[in-house]
Amino acid sequence: MNINFELFDAGYIFAGFVLGTIFCLFIISKLKKEIKMLKRQYEKKSIGADDSSLKVKTLENKIATLEAALKKQMENNS
Repeated sequence: MNINFELFDAGYIFAGFVLGTIFCLFIISKLKKEIKMLKRQYEKKSIGADDSSLKVKTLENKIATLEAALKKQMENNS
């Protein structure tokens, strides 16, 4: 009689470990998907930031060119 109860106890413990492992694996896979999604969002934002800084540099170069042309034109008119 004690052997049956011990087998049931061992079975419950084993089933608990199996269910706990499955539950943990489910949570881990869900977290991995979230991490991948956040990495993609970060990459998109960093690419956008690079584009913005490139646009600013381009505009600064254009302004410098226009200022130089304006200065040259003003010297020619004087």
